[in-house]
Amino acid sequence: MKRFASLRRTVARAGIVAAIFAFTLAAHATDSQDIAPSLQLTRVGSMPASAKPTGIPDDYVITPNGYFSPDCVATVHPGDRLQANGVIHRASGVMERAATCTKPNFTLSGERIEANGTHTFTHTPPPAQSGWVQAANYTSSKPIGRIVATWTVPSAPSTKSNQVIYFFPGLEQLPTVQSILQPVLGWNGYNDQAWTLASWNCCVDGTTFHSDPIPARTGDVVVGDTYSTCAAGQACSTWKIDSRNTTTGRTSSLTTNPYADLTWVFGGVLEVYNVATCGQYPGGPITFSNIQVYDRNNTRVSNPPWQGSNTSGIDPQCGYGLSTTATSATLSY
Repeated sequence: MKRFASLRRTVARAGIVAAIFAFTLAAHATDSQDIAPSLQLTRVGSMPASAKPTGIPDDYVITPNGYFSPDCVATVHPGDRLQANGVIHRASGVMERAATCTKPNFTLSGERIEANGTHTFTHTPPPAQSGWVQAANYTSSKPIGRIVATWTVPSAPSTKSNQVIYFFPGLEQLPTVQSILQPVLGWNGYNDQAWTLASWNCCVDGTTFHSDPIPARTGDVVVGDTYSTCAAGQACSTWKIDSRNTTTGRTSSLTTNPYADLTWVFGGVLEVYNVATCGQYPGGPITFSNIQVYDRNNTRVSNPPWQGSNTSGIDPQCGYGLSTTATSATLSY
């Protein structure tokens, strides 16, 4: 995520709130119906010292939005709804708010952000690549009401280590980023050396929320759909983020508030942690296809002006490239 490392700093401006909850990952539809053990996000302590910025506690976890204390990540379960004030309206009717977290969080490059949002100092970035490697994106002059994209789960990395890989389309605000809504396909996101899908919203008031993960496998077809649930033309406070595995028929959904108009559009992003060799990338290239972007009036954007990022300074160099059409973004590596 180097570009874009600066952009990630904007996304993660505050300390984190809430509590992480245990959850269960169901077996793939083609497997037995046995329930897998409870999973937790990959911890910084699982990474070699050479692959992480200095000063980040080993018990912190790796998310698509940087390094957070596990006390400061919240799971929104099926049927729950995340409200604008950070309260989770549980499916049972219970309204739940965790105590404010006073611990700092860290950007992908290791910059420390205190609970009050101030940046105290910057750590030396690790020698292994961590950051947004590529992102097909553009800025919209009108608020966006929906983005949907399809992609296929690639083969696992040939070199399996402690790296974490994320792919997603998404939406943010500009000029002031308050949150990022993203349906995410991750490899080793739960220290499992496997593919999983979950939906995320980060980081209003420093809180990062995600849905319960579901499994995915190489060759599965994924649809990421982020959309307003209100009528056309309305500024909507209730959005859904669906991470859908069409091969298995399972969906991991997050019902949430966008917190402000969404005008920064991402058709496809590759984000990595702890990649030191090209073999640590999954099979590529990967194509986000059938990308459809709609404005608030439910009018489809006919030709999104996709732009990319400068990958010339990324180490290791792995043949990075980006090609786009009106409805696709192919990320090469």
